[in-house]
Amino acid sequence: MLTEEDCRLILFTCIEPADPFWSAQISDLGAQVVYHHITSKSHYSESNSLSIIRDKIMKTDVLKARKEIKNSNSFFITPRDFDWPIGVEDLPNPPIGLLLKGNREILETLKTSISIVGSRKPTSYGVSSAKFLATQAAKADFTVVSGGAIGIDTAAHISTLSLGKQTICILAGGFNHLYPVENLKLFDQITRNGLLISEVMPSVLSQPFRFLVRNRLIAAISKATVIIEAEYVSGSIRTARDAAEIFRPVFAVPGEITSPLSQGCHRLISERVADIATSFNEILELITPMH
Repeated sequence: MLTEEDCRLILFTCIEPADPFWSAQISDLGAQVVYHHITSKSHYSESNSLSIIRDKIMKTDVLKARKEIKNSNSFFITPRDFDWPIGVEDLPNPPIGLLLKGNREILETLKTSISIVGSRKPTSYGVSSAKFLATQAAKADFTVVSGGAIGIDTAAHISTLSLGKQTICILAGGFNHLYPVENLKLFDQITRNGLLISEVMPSVLSQPFRFLVRNRLIAAISKATVIIEAEYVSGSIRTARDAAEIFRPVFAVPGEITSPLSQGCHRLISERVADIATSFNEILELITPMH
């Protein structure tokens, strides 16, 4: 008989992340009940999407799924695990499960964590700002969370690692297809000295829509989010709004008024979504009471 964790893993492999209906069903009823409801064809209205999910479930071998995870040197966690990042439960569509690779103990530091994200094509000002804030956060023993992308994310991760401090990278794809390939060395460093997190199986490719889905985890897993250089419409702006929607503090670093990469940050500030951040102490003043 399949256990609750077995059913969680099967549903994790077969249902796309961030689906609000299935997230709610699994959270409310449990994975075993949802698995039975889907496979018995007795509870949900038939649709093409449900048929696709059911077909995937019927073809999924839980032992093969566990072997795939083991071969990628990662491990699967669920809300039943003691170190489940409880912040993700604030989302309207929390993850069914998560795959981890690296130092799992870092999850215990999330009470003092901050996300730093921004443009993939930053200016030198943006890079220096990311390094500056990440360094200050790391020196204050805050775990720095980001998404591993080229640009601001990379600067935040590298600055933290250079101090021997802890960083978490939340990926859009699986561990067997790390993206971007330019950061393979960085991902290896994070695996050895930090933690990689993914919401999909190791063999799943990164696709454009997965980055927006991933961004909500960056917003939820940490205590606050800082945006450094972002265009008026961008993934970083989506991360900021994801954070604001679950009442996480959001900060934006102001930039040159003539730069397109400042438009997103200035938009967040003008719309009162974000507070201005010019130093980590400013951020700390607002988030410290939350600890």
